[in-house]
Amino acid sequence: MGRFYFRLEPVLKCRTVKEEQEVQALAQAQRDKETLEETLRIAAEEYGESLEQNGETLWELEQWAVYRDLLRRRVKLRIAELQEAVAEVDRCRAALLSARQDRLVVEKVKERRYAIFQAEEASKERRYYDELSQLAFQNRIRHK
Repeated sequence: MGRFYFRLEPVLKCRTVKEEQEVQALAQAQRDKETLEETLRIAAEEYGESLEQNGETLWELEQWAVYRDLLRRRVKLRIAELQEAVAEVDRCRAALLSARQDRLVVEKVKERRYAIFQAEEASKERRYYDELSQLAFQNRIRHK
């Protein structure tokens, strides 16, 4: 019986590696997003706590107002960064889906070619055994 050889095996390996890289990129993007979510949560808590504080003098009130404005800008910045991170996660997810589809296409071709190979091998084997049985039958007739 012959050995199955798939000519597109290097392409399949390349696409598998690309898919693995996309999985890693998606995982990194999700970790980055989670980190940004945590920093946003901390910034929002800090801003919420600052709202509970007030100064007693005019100077203290002004300082608290400046501090709250800084915290508010920090929260807005974190929200913008988080939105970018979410977009990056979506982009990585789409790239992973595309890489997976590319790999699956080549795998389907491999499966089909392997099925054809098996059918051809089975046909060769049947022909071989048919020839053997025919030779055995002819040999039996000659020796009678």
